[in-house]
Amino acid sequence: MEQSKNITEYIIEIYRKEDLMRAYKFDLEKFGTQVINFFPISPKEKLAQVNYYEELMKKMKDQSIEQSGHLAEINELVDQLEDLHQTLKREDHAYLKVYEQAQPFVEANLEEAKGKVSSEVQICLNGIYGFLLLKIEERPIKPEEQKMIDQFGNLLSLLSFKYEERKSAN
Repeated sequence: MEQSKNITEYIIEIYRKEDLMRAYKFDLEKFGTQVINFFPISPKEKLAQVNYYEELMKKMKDQSIEQSGHLAEINELVDQLEDLHQTLKREDHAYLKVYEQAQPFVEANLEEAKGKVSSEVQICLNGIYGFLLLKIEERPIKPEEQKMIDQFGNLLSLLSFKYEERKSAN
């Protein structure tokens, strides 16, 4: 799976693809005819997409995440981001300021998760992904929800930038 420059966008994109595979009940043929066939790409590129999704389905089945959960490699990226997030909160004043804007929303969502999620980064990712799902359903977003999503987005954008910055430096 190819990783884009923005690590958090990449993670959310994989979440979407995992859910798409679940929605199609891992039926590659059905997915191919109902989705991939409508991609405005060449037949060769369509075959590459079929291969990509076949590999994704295999990985999901191998890791027993057909019903829920995320790929181990994605969970590892989230863990790396959480470690960086905790470091930046201690060492980077500008990052801490952005975090402090999101903090009330992060804490409220952690409380609502009742221990099922303990990572602040995971909370932000879940919030952004949930927002995207609401947009797909064309559900109206309340002003307070929009404020939360904006703060999560700001924090994840800066975290992605810092992640890439550190990755480039190594």
